[in-house]
Amino acid sequence: MRETLNPKLLGRALAGLESDLKREGVTVDFGDDFEFFEGLINETDKPGLTEHFRTSLNTYTPETAFWIRGLGPEGETVAVGAARLDLLGDMTLDRYIRKYWSRCYPDAEGGRAMPAESQPRFLREVSGRVAYFGDLWVAREWQRKNVHKALSPLAMLYAAMWWKPDWLYCWVRPSAWSKRYPLAYGYSAVHPVGIRWERPPATVDHDLVMALNKWPWLLDWLDHLAERFPVR
Repeated sequence: MRETLNPKLLGRALAGLESDLKREGVTVDFGDDFEFFEGLINETDKPGLTEHFRTSLNTYTPETAFWIRGLGPEGETVAVGAARLDLLGDMTLDRYIRKYWSRCYPDAEGGRAMPAESQPRFLREVSGRVAYFGDLWVAREWQRKNVHKALSPLAMLYAAMWWKPDWLYCWVRPSAWSKRYPLAYGYSAVHPVGIRWERPPATVDHDLVMALNKWPWLLDWLDHLAERFPVR
């Protein structure tokens, strides 16, 4: 029988992360209307949503996706991110990625990007209920306040609470991996070769790193995270 989230630890971690953000002048907002979310993005200097969450390419329901944002003192959007749940069943993530990316991402020649047939072996272990977090953006003037280091774990905890996924993952640029950002965000495993390409995409980096959490790893991470916020 699979171990469940400890509600006391979860409550401490959620409250602690939101308190950290409030001390920096940031409050948190959630939603599931991605047309509205795209409107929020257009008011920032983020160049739109990626193909993973763009409404022209995806249809999400309140049960399968949510967005999160940080608001500054004047109600302005200072940080955003989004999460979705993919019900892979027996399909492994390498097969799913190949189908999805070849449909949604363009290549440099005006055609479609195509992941290679042979993908990293670890992707064959990922199946079932799989949560993805992406489109993380923080306004330049807020980046030194480490808003991303609280917003990303918050999103992971809410995804875990609402969806109880078997796996959670995100894509990371190699430069961010070298700064240990995935570990700060709460991911337990990092694979420097996240995907291989037959025809690389034109709109995102071709050498992406993948960060992962399996459900038991997430529980271990929550144990550690909650220790940062002791009961007073």
